[in-house]
Amino acid sequence: PAHGAVNCSHPSVGLTWGTTCEFTCEEGFTLTGPATLQCGSSGAWDRQQPSCAVTSCDPLKKPDHGSLECNHPLGNFSYNSSCTAQCEEGYELTALESVHCNSSGVWSAPLAACKAVTCPALEMPAHGAVNCSHPSVGLTWGTTCEFTCEEGFTLTGPATLQCGSSGAWDRQQPSCAVVQCEPLRSPEKGFMDCSHGAEMFMYKTSCHFSCLEGWTLNGSHVLECSLSGKWSANLPTCEVSEQVSYLSVGIAATSASLLSTASFLLWLAKRF
Repeated sequence: PAHGAVNCSHPSVGLTWGTTCEFTCEEGFTLTGPATLQCGSSGAWDRQQPSCAVTSCDPLKKPDHGSLECNHPLGNFSYNSSCTAQCEEGYELTALESVHCNSSGVWSAPLAACKAVTCPALEMPAHGAVNCSHPSVGLTWGTTCEFTCEEGFTLTGPATLQCGSSGAWDRQQPSCAVVQCEPLRSPEKGFMDCSHGAEMFMYKTSCHFSCLEGWTLNGSHVLECSLSGKWSANLPTCEVSEQVSYLSVGIAATSASLLSTASFLLWLAKRF
């Protein structure tokens, strides 16, 4: 038979009465009909001659969210047929992409399925929060996550991330940094005392200002670091007080008057 062989008993004397012939098939083919025939006394074989049919595997269907390409050298889904599965964008295979039909009529492996690509879990930023779209199905392709920060903190990095078709986020995860105001210094002839220390000028830091005795503060006594990172007012200065100014002028005038009187008396002494 095609794709098979036959082996008969005592072939040297021909196909005489009582001769038995055994049929076999090549690998990948299955015998259809009796495996042996016997020549009867009437000169006819006792049964119909068998044939060899190609071994078949169960038909395959394309996976959901994917496609299936097959090669059938001997017939649809038969011995030596091979099939390769592929997935749509945003999906990935769960097993090997290719399978083949073996000689026993069984596929070499189960056909892979296509599952949605997922991105790694995101960490909750310190002093912040993250909110993702369609969280019920996980961090799959197309998921967008929005980051926000607590009051007094500002976002460093992108506000939103999106899960790409390769299973990676499109950008680096952001973080929340405390709002900082520009450093302040003590005014000349004055003092500064800040609630968070001399080197910590963060949100809600308040700095109190005062001046040395004899000097008056010009400006706000208290500056506070606002949510926008700006101080509530300009840095104050210390100005000399008016009383000290008048006293200085009086002393200077008196000294000048005394000096003039002494000079006049000295001139008189020289004359007489």
